[in-house]
Amino acid sequence: MELKFVSREGDYLVFETSDGTRAQALMDDQVRDAIRKVQQTENPTFTPREVQQQIRAGFSLSEVAAKLGAPESAVEPFALPILDEIRYVLDAALNTTLPDGPTMKRFEDMVLASDPSATFKAIKSDLGWEIIAKGAGTYNWLFDPRSRVIEPNGESARKIGKAGSIRDSIFEAPVREEAPEPVQAFEPADEKESEGASVHDLVQELRARREQSAAELKPHSAKGRAALPSWDEIVLGTGSLDTDAD
Repeated sequence: MELKFVSREGDYLVFETSDGTRAQALMDDQVRDAIRKVQQTENPTFTPREVQQQIRAGFSLSEVAAKLGAPESAVEPFALPILDEIRYVLDAALNTTLPDGPTMKRFEDMVLASDPSATFKAIKSDLGWEIIAKGAGTYNWLFDPRSRVIEPNGESARKIGKAGSIRDSIFEAPVREEAPEPVQAFEPADEKESEGASVHDLVQELRARREQSAAELKPHSAKGRAALPSWDEIVLGTGSLDTDAD
């Protein structure tokens, strides 16, 4: 049987059936609350953007509804697409493979190996998408869903695994240091060898001077005049002082 609201009489609501029969209902707290929820649904005091921002910030559907002072049924249509987006981003992050020493490992497995009690959630802040794990400690990473790069955001996250990101594994590779070649100490030549080399150089120089002087003096010598001694005869005492006869 369908009832049509007719009027309000004090604390009672008056209804009328299709055949004209009237009935009334006490307007208690439960009825008032039901009417208030209907009014909020038909005339919401929030915008879809407010719902989406708070869902991305990590608040649950019930928490957002309570903050906005609205029933969950009014908030849910705007929250569902964002909840799907968050699930997609979190799944992409957990399945991203990162270098862990000499092997590759899923991000989720890497975190759980260090903290088996960790649970994960994704939020979006001014820094972009963040992956937060809570267990024995709280760990935070920045995640780019397009490039699939995960970077630790804080010291606690940096300690998990050996590589916070693929970028870290490239730029933090150890640099090999080449050992300097030993410098060979200078060893002076044997004293006798050094002395012999000096005498040899002197003899060569004297012979060169002798040849130059002989070339200059021989054209001017006359027959019957005594010839000049050579440099070898003067310096080394070799040969004899011969004279040319007429």
